[in-house]
Amino acid sequence: MDCVFAVQGSDYILLAGDRAAVSNSIIKLQDTDHKISKLAANQMIACVGEAYDKKNFPKLIRANMEYYYFQNGQRLTTDEAAAYIRKELAEGIRSSPHQCNCLVAGYDVDGPKLYWLDYLGSCAKLLKAAQGYGAYFLYGLMDNFYKKDLNLAEGEDIIKKCINELKTRFSINMVDFDVFKITKDGIEDISKKFNKDN
Repeated sequence: MDCVFAVQGSDYILLAGDRAAVSNSIIKLQDTDHKISKLAANQMIACVGEAYDKKNFPKLIRANMEYYYFQNGQRLTTDEAAAYIRKELAEGIRSSPHQCNCLVAGYDVDGPKLYWLDYLGSCAKLLKAAQGYGAYFLYGLMDNFYKKDLNLAEGEDIIKKCINELKTRFSINMVDFDVFKITKDGIEDISKKFNKDN
């Protein structure tokens, strides 16, 4: 019942995710489940899926990316990070599958990048993306309001619309959301701007 979503603008990416933790039954356990993790100074990963995998898969990826940095003295670009994550997901299918779907967002020297990945190892570079059950509501909304080269205010407005849609239509009561802005200056947590009415 998780949901993460993102929009890419002209010089930024907004990456958001709900904080609800839901068991396999009808019970919501908490409103403090963070689904978005930092990979590097300018890269983040958001995962939805089985509780164990969505928490531990990002840790595995980050540890291996750090190990690569110590071995080679350079960080992976967002394109390279997405390719590496896709390889890990695809190779895991036949040995130890990672039951999580991901969004990978980052800012490189050539601008912002957003990738959609699923547990089967599929990977797509997109301008707007969503994962989890909430995606059923959000793709139509994002298609309707997204346009090329969104400025920051327009991107924030789309994220607000997505949050309001989930709060209105989704069967799980989603109280709070994590929202991060990724730019050339790094990562900024702007969640308070979207949760101030709660």
